[in-house]
Amino acid sequence: MGLRNGSLVCDYCSSTVFSFEPFQIAWAAKDSSDPKAGFSYITQTWQEIDDGENKGCNWCDVLWGEIPFWYQHRKKEESPMPEETFKITVRFEKRNSEDEIVLKVTIEDDWTPRYQVRCDPDENAAAFVPGRKLVWQVGSPRAFKLASDCLTQCTLRHNCPKPQETSLPTRVIDCSDPERPKLVLTKGMQGFYAALSYVWGEPQPHSVCTTKLSTYLESIDILLLPKTIRDAIFCTHNLNLRYLWADTLCILQDSDEDKQREIPQMCDIYRCAYVTIIAASSWKVSEGFLHNRKKPVETLLPFMCPDGKLGTISVDEDDRPMPSKEPVNRRAWCFQERLLSPRTLVYASHTLQYQCQTAMSEIGDIWNYLPSTKQGEMRLPDMMASHTSSRTLSSNDVEVVLTAWRSVLRDYTQRAVSDPSDRLVAISGIAQLFQRWWGNSNRYIAGLWERDLSTDLLWYRDSPSYGSLVTGQILAPSWSWAATIGCIAAGWDKRAGNIIWEVQSCNAIPVSDNHPLGQVKGGRLIVRAIMRDVTWDPAEPELF
Repeated sequence: MGLRNGSLVCDYCSSTVFSFEPFQIAWAAKDSSDPKAGFSYITQTWQEIDDGENKGCNWCDVLWGEIPFWYQHRKKEESPMPEETFKITVRFEKRNSEDEIVLKVTIEDDWTPRYQVRCDPDENAAAFVPGRKLVWQVGSPRAFKLASDCLTQCTLRHNCPKPQETSLPTRVIDCSDPERPKLVLTKGMQGFYAALSYVWGEPQPHSVCTTKLSTYLESIDILLLPKTIRDAIFCTHNLNLRYLWADTLCILQDSDEDKQREIPQMCDIYRCAYVTIIAASSWKVSEGFLHNRKKPVETLLPFMCPDGKLGTISVDEDDRPMPSKEPVNRRAWCFQERLLSPRTLVYASHTLQYQCQTAMSEIGDIWNYLPSTKQGEMRLPDMMASHTSSRTLSSNDVEVVLTAWRSVLRDYTQRAVSDPSDRLVAISGIAQLFQRWWGNSNRYIAGLWERDLSTDLLWYRDSPSYGSLVTGQILAPSWSWAATIGCIAAGWDKRAGNIIWEVQSCNAIPVSDNHPLGQVKGGRLIVRAIMRDVTWDPAEPELF
Protein backbone atom coordinates (compact mmCIF):
# COMPACT_ATOMS: atom_id res chain seq x y z
CA MET A 1 0.00 0.00 0.00
CA GLY A 2 1.37 3.43 -0.89
CA LEU A 3 0.37 7.06 -0.48
CA ARG A 4 0.52 9.06 -3.70
CA ASN A 5 0.19 12.78 -2.95
CA GLY A 6 -2.63 12.13 -0.49
CA SER A 7 -4.28 9.42 -2.61
CA LEU A 8 -4.07 5.91 -1.21
CA VAL A 9 -3.57 3.10 -3.74
CA CYS A 10 -2.15 -0.39 -3.37
CA ASP A 11 1.19 -1.41 -4.87
CA TYR A 12 -0.51 -3.38 -7.65
CA CYS A 13 -2.66 -0.42 -8.77
CA SER A 14 0.34 1.88 -8.56
CA SER A 15 2.36 -0.29 -10.92
CA THR A 16 -0.43 -0.74 -13.49
CA VAL A 17 -2.82 2.20 -13.84
CA PHE A 18 -0.95 4.95 -12.02
CA SER A 19 2.56 4.63 -13.35
CA PHE A 20 3.48 7.39 -15.77
CA GLU A 21 3.21 5.69 -19.18
CA PRO A 22 -0.15 3.88 -18.73
CA PHE A 23 -1.68 6.96 -17.18
CA GLN A 24 -0.59 9.17 -20.10
CA ILE A 25 -2.20 6.71 -22.54
CA ALA A 26 -5.48 7.08 -20.64
CA TRP A 27 -5.11 10.87 -20.52
CA ALA A 28 -4.32 11.18 -24.25
CA ALA A 29 -7.57 9.34 -25.09
CA LYS A 30 -9.53 12.55 -24.37
CA ASP A 31 -8.21 13.95 -27.68
CA SER A 32 -8.94 10.79 -29.65
CA SER A 33 -12.04 10.02 -31.70
CA ASP A 34 -11.38 6.30 -31.33
CA PRO A 35 -13.93 4.94 -28.82
CA LYS A 36 -11.51 2.13 -27.96
CA ALA A 37 -8.66 4.48 -27.06
CA GLY A 38 -7.33 4.30 -23.52
CA PHE A 39 -5.20 2.08 -21.33
CA SER A 40 -6.39 -1.53 -20.95
CA TYR A 41 -5.14 -4.07 -18.45
CA ILE A 42 -6.16 -7.25 -16.64
CA THR A 43 -6.90 -6.74 -12.97
CA GLN A 44 -5.62 -8.70 -10.06
CA THR A 45 -8.01 -11.38 -8.80
CA TRP A 46 -11.35 -10.42 -7.29
CA GLN A 47 -10.05 -11.59 -3.92
CA GLU A 48 -7.10 -9.18 -4.21
CA ILE A 49 -9.42 -6.32 -5.24
CA ASP A 50 -11.58 -7.10 -2.21
CA ASP A 51 -8.51 -7.14 0.05
CA GLY A 52 -7.28 -3.85 -1.44
CA GLU A 53 -10.63 -2.19 -0.83
CA ASN A 54 -10.64 -3.39 2.79
CA LYS A 55 -7.16 -1.94 3.27
CA GLY A 56 -8.19 1.47 1.92
CA CYS A 57 -7.06 1.40 -1.72
CA ASN A 58 -9.12 4.03 -3.51
CA TRP A 59 -8.80 2.49 -6.99
CA CYS A 60 -9.77 -0.94 -5.65
CA ASP A 61 -12.76 0.81 -4.06
CA VAL A 62 -13.87 2.10 -7.49
CA LEU A 63 -13.57 -1.39 -9.03
CA TRP A 64 -15.15 -3.01 -5.97
CA GLY A 65 -18.24 -0.86 -6.50
CA GLU A 66 -18.57 -1.33 -10.28
CA ILE A 67 -17.60 -4.95 -11.00
CA PRO A 68 -20.35 -6.61 -8.89
CA PHE A 69 -22.93 -4.34 -10.49
CA TRP A 70 -21.78 -5.44 -13.95
CA TYR A 71 -21.58 -9.07 -12.77
CA GLN A 72 -25.16 -9.10 -11.47
CA HIS A 73 -26.62 -7.53 -14.62
CA ARG A 74 -24.61 -9.42 -17.21
CA LYS A 75 -23.88 -12.80 -15.61
CA LYS A 76 -26.95 -12.82 -13.36
CA GLU A 77 -24.86 -13.92 -10.38
CA GLU A 78 -24.40 -12.22 -7.05
CA SER A 79 -20.62 -11.69 -7.02
CA PRO A 80 -17.45 -12.82 -8.86
CA MET A 81 -15.46 -15.89 -7.89
CA PRO A 82 -12.37 -15.10 -5.80
CA GLU A 83 -9.94 -16.12 -8.55
CA GLU A 84 -11.66 -14.20 -11.41
CA THR A 85 -9.91 -11.33 -13.17
CA PHE A 86 -11.35 -8.65 -15.44
CA LYS A 87 -10.35 -6.54 -18.41
CA ILE A 88 -10.50 -2.85 -17.52
CA THR A 89 -10.07 0.07 -19.93
CA VAL A 90 -9.37 3.47 -18.42
CA ARG A 91 -9.72 6.69 -20.39
CA PHE A 92 -10.42 10.36 -19.86
CA GLU A 93 -12.98 12.16 -22.04
CA LYS A 94 -14.09 15.71 -22.70
CA ARG A 95 -17.80 16.36 -22.24
CA ASN A 96 -20.02 19.27 -23.32
CA SER A 97 -17.02 21.54 -23.84
CA GLU A 98 -13.30 21.82 -23.25
CA ASP A 99 -14.12 22.67 -19.66
CA GLU A 100 -15.35 19.31 -18.37
CA ILE A 101 -13.40 16.09 -18.04
CA VAL A 102 -14.84 12.70 -17.07
CA LEU A 103 -13.14 9.43 -16.25
CA LYS A 104 -14.50 6.32 -17.99
CA VAL A 105 -13.86 2.89 -16.53
CA THR A 106 -14.96 0.19 -18.98
CA ILE A 107 -15.43 -3.35 -17.66
CA GLU A 108 -14.95 -6.17 -20.16
CA ASP A 109 -15.68 -3.81 -23.10
CA ASP A 110 -19.28 -3.79 -21.94
CA TRP A 111 -20.10 -1.66 -18.89
CA THR A 112 -18.85 1.96 -18.81
CA PRO A 113 -19.52 4.02 -15.69
CA ARG A 114 -18.42 7.67 -15.84
CA TYR A 115 -16.99 9.81 -13.07
CA GLN A 116 -16.73 13.57 -12.82
CA VAL A 117 -13.13 14.67 -12.35
CA ARG A 118 -12.31 17.62 -10.11
CA CYS A 119 -9.41 18.94 -8.08
CA ASP A 120 -8.48 21.78 -5.75
CA PRO A 121 -7.34 24.99 -7.49
CA ASP A 122 -3.89 24.86 -5.85
CA GLU A 123 -3.27 21.25 -6.92
CA ASN A 124 -0.58 20.30 -9.46
CA ALA A 125 -3.37 18.66 -11.48
CA ALA A 126 -5.25 21.99 -11.71
CA ALA A 127 -3.08 23.03 -14.68
CA PHE A 128 -4.63 20.17 -16.69
CA VAL A 129 -7.99 19.38 -15.06
CA PRO A 130 -10.47 22.27 -15.39
CA GLY A 131 -13.09 20.95 -12.93
CA ARG A 132 -13.01 22.29 -9.37
CA LYS A 133 -14.52 20.79 -6.26
CA LEU A 134 -18.09 21.80 -5.48
CA VAL A 135 -18.80 24.55 -3.00
CA TRP A 136 -20.93 22.98 -0.27
CA GLN A 137 -20.60 25.78 2.30
CA VAL A 138 -22.79 28.06 0.16
CA GLY A 139 -23.14 30.76 2.82
CA SER A 140 -19.41 31.11 3.50
CA PRO A 141 -17.33 34.23 2.71
CA ARG A 142 -15.50 32.20 0.05
CA ALA A 143 -18.77 31.32 -1.67
CA PHE A 144 -19.86 34.97 -1.74
CA LYS A 145 -16.45 36.00 -3.10
CA LEU A 146 -16.65 33.39 -5.87
CA ALA A 147 -20.22 34.42 -6.70
CA SER A 148 -19.22 38.09 -6.91
CA ASP A 149 -16.35 37.15 -9.20
CA CYS A 150 -18.76 35.29 -11.49
CA LEU A 151 -20.97 38.37 -11.74
CA THR A 152 -17.98 40.56 -12.56
CA GLN A 153 -16.36 38.17 -15.02
CA CYS A 154 -19.52 37.29 -16.93
CA THR A 155 -19.34 40.44 -19.08
CA LEU A 156 -15.65 39.86 -19.80
CA ARG A 157 -15.89 36.13 -20.56
CA HIS A 158 -19.11 35.86 -22.51
CA ASN A 159 -19.82 39.27 -24.03
CA CYS A 160 -22.94 39.49 -21.90
CA PRO A 161 -24.37 43.01 -21.71
CA LYS A 162 -22.78 45.02 -18.92
CA PRO A 163 -25.35 45.68 -16.18
CA GLN A 164 -26.51 49.28 -16.12
CA GLU A 165 -28.04 51.30 -13.33
CA THR A 166 -31.80 51.25 -13.77
CA SER A 167 -34.91 52.74 -12.24
CA LEU A 168 -35.54 50.84 -9.04
CA PRO A 169 -38.91 49.12 -8.45
CA THR A 170 -41.54 51.03 -6.45
CA ARG A 171 -40.28 49.57 -3.16
CA VAL A 172 -37.02 47.81 -2.34
CA ILE A 173 -35.42 46.49 0.84
CA ASP A 174 -32.34 48.40 2.02
CA CYS A 175 -29.82 45.70 3.03
CA SER A 176 -26.91 47.99 3.92
CA ASP A 177 -27.38 46.89 7.55
CA PRO A 178 -28.56 43.26 7.28
CA GLU A 179 -29.47 43.21 10.98
CA ARG A 180 -31.80 46.22 10.55
CA PRO A 181 -33.21 46.17 7.03
CA LYS A 182 -35.88 48.63 6.00
CA LEU A 183 -38.18 49.37 3.09
CA VAL A 184 -37.42 52.25 0.76
CA LEU A 185 -39.91 54.10 -1.45
CA THR A 186 -37.72 54.68 -4.48
CA LYS A 187 -39.66 57.49 -6.26
CA GLY A 188 -37.65 57.16 -9.46
CA MET A 189 -34.26 56.44 -7.86
CA GLN A 190 -31.61 54.78 -10.04
CA GLY A 191 -29.33 51.95 -8.92
CA PHE A 192 -28.56 48.24 -8.87
CA TYR A 193 -30.65 45.69 -7.00
CA ALA A 194 -31.05 41.93 -6.54
CA ALA A 195 -34.38 40.15 -6.98
CA LEU A 196 -35.50 37.02 -5.13
CA SER A 197 -37.24 33.95 -6.55
CA TYR A 198 -38.48 31.35 -4.06
CA VAL A 199 -41.37 29.11 -3.06
CA TRP A 200 -43.71 30.55 -0.43
CA GLY A 201 -45.02 27.11 0.62
CA GLU A 202 -46.74 28.58 3.69
CA PRO A 203 -48.32 31.85 4.90
CA GLN A 204 -46.07 34.82 5.69
CA PRO A 205 -47.80 36.71 8.50
CA HIS A 206 -45.15 39.46 8.54
CA SER A 207 -45.44 40.39 4.89
CA VAL A 208 -45.88 44.09 4.19
CA CYS A 209 -49.46 45.40 4.28
CA THR A 210 -51.02 48.84 4.46
CA THR A 211 -50.91 48.94 8.26
CA LYS A 212 -47.26 47.86 8.50
CA LEU A 213 -45.83 49.97 5.68
CA SER A 214 -44.90 53.02 7.77
CA THR A 215 -43.20 50.82 10.38
CA TYR A 216 -41.24 48.90 7.76
CA LEU A 217 -40.05 52.17 6.23
CA GLU A 218 -38.32 52.85 9.56
CA SER A 219 -36.95 49.34 10.12
CA ILE A 220 -37.93 45.68 9.89
CA ASP A 221 -37.42 43.30 12.79
CA ILE A 222 -35.19 40.74 11.10
CA LEU A 223 -36.22 38.04 13.59
CA LEU A 224 -39.84 38.24 12.42
CA LEU A 225 -38.92 37.34 8.86
CA PRO A 226 -38.83 33.74 7.61
CA LYS A 227 -35.42 32.20 7.01
CA THR A 228 -35.45 32.49 3.20
CA ILE A 229 -36.10 36.25 3.36
CA ARG A 230 -33.40 36.70 6.03
CA ASP A 231 -30.95 34.70 3.93
CA ALA A 232 -31.76 36.80 0.85
CA ILE A 233 -31.06 40.02 2.77
CA PHE A 234 -27.75 38.63 4.07
CA CYS A 235 -26.86 37.36 0.58
CA THR A 236 -27.60 40.73 -1.06
CA HIS A 237 -25.42 42.52 1.49
CA ASN A 238 -22.53 40.10 0.97
CA LEU A 239 -22.73 40.51 -2.81
CA ASN A 240 -22.03 44.22 -2.18
CA LEU A 241 -25.51 45.23 -3.32
CA ARG A 242 -27.62 47.60 -1.26
CA TYR A 243 -31.15 46.82 -2.47
CA LEU A 244 -33.27 43.68 -2.71
CA TRP A 245 -36.70 43.15 -4.27
CA ALA A 246 -38.84 40.39 -2.72
CA ASP A 247 -42.58 40.21 -3.34
CA THR A 248 -43.52 39.57 0.29
CA LEU A 249 -42.06 42.92 1.42
CA CYS A 250 -42.33 44.97 -1.77
CA ILE A 251 -45.99 44.40 -2.75
CA LEU A 252 -48.78 45.30 -0.32
CA GLN A 253 -50.24 41.86 0.29
CA ASP A 254 -53.63 43.18 1.47
CA SER A 255 -54.16 45.60 -1.42
CA ASP A 256 -55.64 44.37 -4.70
CA GLU A 257 -55.00 47.84 -6.11
CA ASP A 258 -51.29 47.61 -5.33
CA LYS A 259 -51.08 44.09 -6.75
CA GLN A 260 -52.74 45.21 -9.97
CA ARG A 261 -50.15 47.98 -10.19
CA GLU A 262 -47.04 45.98 -9.25
CA ILE A 263 -47.58 42.54 -10.81
CA PRO A 264 -47.59 44.00 -14.36
CA GLN A 265 -44.09 45.31 -13.56
CA MET A 266 -42.71 41.80 -12.93
CA CYS A 267 -41.24 41.55 -16.42
CA ASP A 268 -39.05 44.63 -15.89
CA ILE A 269 -38.34 43.85 -12.22
CA TYR A 270 -36.62 40.58 -13.12
CA ARG A 271 -35.24 41.69 -16.50
CA CYS A 272 -33.51 44.71 -14.96
CA ALA A 273 -32.23 43.10 -11.75
CA TYR A 274 -28.46 43.00 -11.40
CA VAL A 275 -28.88 39.38 -10.33
CA THR A 276 -31.76 37.15 -9.26
CA ILE A 277 -31.19 35.01 -6.19
CA ILE A 278 -33.02 31.69 -6.61
CA ALA A 279 -33.73 29.66 -3.47
CA ALA A 280 -34.04 26.55 -5.62
CA SER A 281 -33.79 23.87 -2.93
CA SER A 282 -36.34 25.21 -0.43
CA TRP A 283 -39.87 23.80 -0.32
CA LYS A 284 -41.13 26.61 1.93
CA VAL A 285 -40.02 30.06 2.99
CA SER A 286 -39.12 29.04 6.55
CA GLU A 287 -36.37 26.67 5.35
CA GLY A 288 -33.84 29.19 4.07
CA PHE A 289 -31.13 28.44 1.52
CA LEU A 290 -27.71 29.38 2.96
CA HIS A 291 -27.25 26.19 5.01
CA ASN A 292 -24.32 23.91 4.19
CA ARG A 293 -25.03 21.34 1.50
CA LYS A 294 -24.18 17.69 1.92
CA LYS A 295 -20.44 17.42 1.49
CA PRO A 296 -19.71 15.35 -1.63
CA VAL A 297 -18.26 11.89 -1.11
CA GLU A 298 -14.82 12.09 -2.71
CA THR A 299 -12.60 9.33 -4.00
CA LEU A 300 -9.04 10.64 -4.31
CA LEU A 301 -6.79 9.23 -7.00
CA PRO A 302 -3.24 10.02 -8.12
CA PHE A 303 -2.89 12.13 -11.26
CA MET A 304 0.31 11.75 -13.26
CA CYS A 305 0.61 15.21 -14.81
CA PRO A 306 1.96 15.43 -18.38
CA ASP A 307 4.78 17.65 -17.07
CA GLY A 308 5.95 14.81 -14.83
CA LYS A 309 4.59 16.20 -11.55
CA LEU A 310 2.34 14.15 -9.30
CA GLY A 311 -1.07 15.53 -8.43
CA THR A 312 -4.36 14.39 -6.94
CA ILE A 313 -7.85 14.38 -8.42
CA SER A 314 -11.20 13.56 -6.86
CA VAL A 315 -13.76 11.51 -8.75
CA ASP A 316 -17.42 10.96 -8.02
CA GLU A 317 -20.18 9.23 -9.92
CA ASP A 318 -21.74 11.31 -12.67
CA ASP A 319 -25.17 11.66 -11.08
CA ARG A 320 -25.88 15.36 -10.82
CA PRO A 321 -29.23 16.29 -9.33
CA MET A 322 -31.82 17.01 -12.03
CA PRO A 323 -32.92 20.65 -12.06
CA SER A 324 -36.52 19.55 -12.66
CA LYS A 325 -36.58 18.01 -9.18
CA GLU A 326 -35.88 21.31 -7.42
CA PRO A 327 -38.90 22.89 -5.65
CA VAL A 328 -38.72 26.17 -7.61
CA ASN A 329 -38.89 24.24 -10.87
CA ARG A 330 -42.26 22.82 -9.88
CA ARG A 331 -43.89 26.18 -9.26
CA ALA A 332 -45.52 28.28 -11.98
CA TRP A 333 -44.60 31.72 -10.62
CA CYS A 334 -40.92 30.81 -10.35
CA PHE A 335 -40.70 29.94 -14.05
CA GLN A 336 -40.95 33.48 -15.37
CA GLU A 337 -38.79 34.80 -12.55
CA ARG A 338 -35.90 32.63 -13.74
CA LEU A 339 -36.54 32.90 -17.47
CA LEU A 340 -36.70 36.70 -17.45
CA SER A 341 -33.56 37.13 -15.34
CA PRO A 342 -30.34 37.82 -17.28
CA ARG A 343 -28.16 36.57 -14.41
CA THR A 344 -29.06 34.16 -11.60
CA LEU A 345 -27.42 32.72 -8.53
CA VAL A 346 -29.07 29.34 -8.01
CA TYR A 347 -28.87 27.89 -4.50
CA ALA A 348 -29.41 24.32 -5.66
CA SER A 349 -29.70 21.19 -3.53
CA HIS A 350 -26.07 20.18 -4.05
CA THR A 351 -24.16 23.44 -4.54
CA LEU A 352 -24.30 27.07 -5.66
CA GLN A 353 -24.60 27.77 -9.39
CA TYR A 354 -24.32 30.83 -11.58
CA GLN A 355 -26.25 31.10 -14.84
CA CYS A 356 -26.48 33.67 -17.58
CA GLN A 357 -27.81 33.53 -21.12
CA THR A 358 -24.70 31.86 -22.53
CA ALA A 359 -23.10 29.91 -19.70
CA MET A 360 -23.63 28.03 -16.49
CA SER A 361 -21.10 27.26 -13.80
CA GLU A 362 -21.10 25.57 -10.47
CA ILE A 363 -19.51 28.23 -8.30
CA GLY A 364 -15.77 27.60 -8.06
CA ASP A 365 -15.92 25.33 -11.09
CA ILE A 366 -15.15 26.02 -14.74
CA TRP A 367 -17.88 27.29 -17.05
CA ASN A 368 -20.21 24.94 -18.89
CA TYR A 369 -21.46 26.51 -22.09
CA LEU A 370 -25.09 26.46 -23.17
CA PRO A 371 -27.13 25.31 -24.92
CA SER A 372 -26.87 21.86 -23.43
CA THR A 373 -29.84 19.54 -23.12
CA LYS A 374 -28.26 18.13 -19.99
CA GLN A 375 -28.70 21.43 -18.18
CA GLY A 376 -32.41 20.65 -18.26
CA GLU A 377 -33.64 24.25 -18.22
CA MET A 378 -35.10 26.40 -20.96
CA ARG A 379 -33.41 29.58 -22.14
CA LEU A 380 -34.84 32.43 -24.15
CA PRO A 381 -33.54 32.65 -27.73
CA ASP A 382 -30.35 34.72 -27.90
CA MET A 383 -32.12 37.42 -29.91
CA MET A 384 -34.60 37.92 -27.05
CA ALA A 385 -31.90 38.24 -24.39
CA SER A 386 -31.33 41.83 -25.49
CA HIS A 387 -33.17 44.55 -23.62
CA THR A 388 -34.01 46.21 -26.93
CA SER A 389 -36.56 44.85 -29.37
CA SER A 390 -36.67 47.53 -32.05
CA ARG A 391 -35.60 45.39 -34.96
CA THR A 392 -38.05 44.14 -37.57
CA LEU A 393 -38.54 40.40 -37.34
CA SER A 394 -37.40 38.35 -40.31
CA SER A 395 -39.25 35.19 -41.32
CA ASN A 396 -36.61 33.19 -39.45
CA ASP A 397 -37.03 35.43 -36.38
CA VAL A 398 -40.79 34.83 -36.47
CA GLU A 399 -40.28 31.07 -36.41
CA VAL A 400 -37.77 31.39 -33.55
CA VAL A 401 -40.23 33.42 -31.46
CA LEU A 402 -43.16 31.08 -32.20
CA THR A 403 -41.11 28.02 -31.29
CA ALA A 404 -39.88 29.68 -28.09
CA TRP A 405 -43.44 30.46 -27.00
CA ARG A 406 -44.52 26.85 -27.49
CA SER A 407 -41.56 25.74 -25.40
CA VAL A 408 -42.57 28.26 -22.74
CA LEU A 409 -46.07 26.82 -22.58
CA ARG A 410 -44.88 23.25 -22.36
CA ASP A 411 -42.55 24.02 -19.43
CA TYR A 412 -44.91 26.42 -17.69
CA THR A 413 -48.04 24.24 -17.81
CA GLN A 414 -46.23 21.34 -16.14
CA ARG A 415 -45.90 23.46 -13.01
CA ALA A 416 -48.26 23.90 -10.09
CA VAL A 417 -50.10 27.09 -9.26
CA SER A 418 -51.76 27.42 -5.86
CA ASP A 419 -54.55 29.69 -7.07
CA PRO A 420 -56.00 28.52 -10.42
CA SER A 421 -56.96 32.11 -11.25
CA ASP A 422 -53.22 32.90 -11.47
CA ARG A 423 -52.88 30.63 -14.51
CA LEU A 424 -52.50 33.60 -16.90
CA VAL A 425 -51.13 36.04 -14.33
CA ALA A 426 -48.05 33.97 -13.46
CA ILE A 427 -46.93 33.91 -17.11
CA SER A 428 -47.89 37.50 -17.92
CA GLY A 429 -44.34 38.81 -17.52
CA ILE A 430 -43.11 36.44 -20.24
CA ALA A 431 -46.11 37.35 -22.41
CA GLN A 432 -45.19 41.01 -21.98
CA LEU A 433 -41.64 40.34 -23.21
CA PHE A 434 -42.94 38.44 -26.25
CA GLN A 435 -45.44 41.23 -26.93
CA ARG A 436 -42.58 43.73 -27.07
CA TRP A 437 -40.86 41.63 -29.71
CA TRP A 438 -44.02 41.24 -31.76
CA GLY A 439 -44.87 44.92 -31.47
CA ASN A 440 -48.02 45.91 -33.32
CA SER A 441 -47.79 42.88 -35.60
CA ASN A 442 -49.35 40.54 -33.06
CA ARG A 443 -51.92 40.59 -30.24
CA TYR A 444 -51.98 38.44 -27.09
CA ILE A 445 -55.45 36.97 -26.38
CA ALA A 446 -55.81 34.92 -23.18
CA GLY A 447 -52.61 32.94 -23.74
CA LEU A 448 -52.87 32.74 -27.55
CA TRP A 449 -51.37 34.92 -30.29
CA GLU A 450 -53.61 36.46 -32.95
CA ARG A 451 -50.99 36.15 -35.69
CA ASP A 452 -50.89 32.38 -35.33
CA LEU A 453 -54.35 31.89 -33.87
CA SER A 454 -55.54 29.02 -36.08
CA THR A 455 -52.49 27.04 -35.05
CA ASP A 456 -52.55 28.13 -31.39
CA LEU A 457 -56.15 26.95 -31.07
CA LEU A 458 -54.94 23.39 -31.71
CA TRP A 459 -53.48 23.09 -28.21
CA TYR A 460 -54.27 19.88 -26.36
CA ARG A 461 -53.60 18.39 -22.96
CA ASP A 462 -50.55 16.24 -23.39
CA SER A 463 -51.26 14.40 -20.16
CA PRO A 464 -55.07 14.29 -19.80
CA SER A 465 -54.97 12.39 -16.52
CA TYR A 466 -53.04 15.23 -14.87
CA GLY A 467 -55.23 18.07 -16.09
CA SER A 468 -58.91 18.82 -15.69
CA LEU A 469 -61.31 21.68 -16.25
CA VAL A 470 -61.89 23.82 -13.17
CA THR A 471 -65.61 24.12 -12.55
CA GLY A 472 -67.35 27.04 -10.88
CA GLN A 473 -64.56 29.49 -11.70
CA ILE A 474 -63.71 31.27 -14.94
CA LEU A 475 -59.99 30.93 -15.54
CA ALA A 476 -60.13 31.77 -19.24
CA PRO A 477 -62.41 31.17 -22.23
CA SER A 478 -62.83 27.46 -22.96
CA TRP A 479 -60.85 27.81 -26.21
CA SER A 480 -57.74 28.93 -24.27
CA TRP A 481 -55.26 26.45 -22.77
CA ALA A 482 -55.51 28.52 -19.57
CA ALA A 483 -59.01 27.12 -18.98
CA THR A 484 -57.53 23.78 -17.96
CA ILE A 485 -54.99 22.63 -15.40
CA GLY A 486 -52.27 20.27 -16.59
CA CYS A 487 -49.46 19.98 -19.11
CA ILE A 488 -50.44 21.14 -22.59
CA ALA A 489 -48.80 20.93 -26.00
CA ALA A 490 -49.32 23.97 -28.21
CA GLY A 491 -49.38 24.44 -31.93
CA TRP A 492 -50.10 22.55 -35.09
CA ASP A 493 -50.00 18.76 -34.97
CA LYS A 494 -49.21 17.22 -38.35
CA ARG A 495 -51.78 14.51 -37.64
CA ALA A 496 -54.52 17.14 -37.85
CA GLY A 497 -53.90 17.79 -41.55
CA ASN A 498 -54.55 21.16 -43.17
CA ILE A 499 -56.38 23.86 -41.21
CA ILE A 500 -59.45 24.84 -43.24
CA TRP A 501 -61.35 27.09 -40.87
CA GLU A 502 -61.36 30.88 -40.80
CA VAL A 503 -61.08 32.83 -37.55
CA GLN A 504 -63.40 35.79 -37.95
CA SER A 505 -62.91 37.41 -34.54
CA CYS A 506 -61.36 36.67 -31.16
CA ASN A 507 -61.31 38.80 -28.03
CA ALA A 508 -60.73 38.43 -24.29
CA ILE A 509 -61.85 40.77 -21.50
CA PRO A 510 -59.17 41.44 -18.84
CA VAL A 511 -60.13 41.65 -15.18
CA SER A 512 -58.03 44.80 -14.84
CA ASP A 513 -57.27 47.42 -17.47
CA ASN A 514 -53.92 47.91 -15.71
CA HIS A 515 -53.02 44.31 -16.50
CA PRO A 516 -54.32 43.47 -19.98
CA LEU A 517 -52.05 40.42 -20.28
CA GLY A 518 -53.18 38.96 -16.97
CA GLN A 519 -56.36 37.36 -15.68
CA VAL A 520 -59.44 37.51 -17.91
CA LYS A 521 -63.13 37.37 -17.06
CA GLY A 522 -64.51 36.35 -20.43
CA GLY A 523 -63.95 36.20 -24.16
CA ARG A 524 -65.48 35.44 -27.52
CA LEU A 525 -64.27 33.46 -30.52
CA ILE A 526 -66.08 33.26 -33.88
CA VAL A 527 -64.83 30.69 -36.39
CA ARG A 528 -66.24 29.92 -39.83
CA ALA A 529 -65.67 26.29 -40.75
CA ILE A 530 -67.06 23.19 -42.41
CA MET A 531 -69.14 21.08 -40.02
CA ARG A 532 -69.04 17.31 -40.10
CA ASP A 533 -70.76 14.65 -38.01
CA VAL A 534 -68.31 12.45 -36.15
CA THR A 535 -68.52 9.62 -33.64
CA TRP A 536 -66.27 9.77 -30.61
CA ASP A 537 -65.85 7.02 -28.04
CA PRO A 538 -64.85 8.53 -24.66
CA ALA A 539 -63.12 5.25 -23.79
CA GLU A 540 -60.78 5.81 -26.74
CA PRO A 541 -60.05 9.54 -26.51
CA GLU A 542 -57.45 9.67 -29.29
CA LEU A 543 -59.04 11.92 -31.93
CA PHE A 544 -56.48 11.67 -34.70
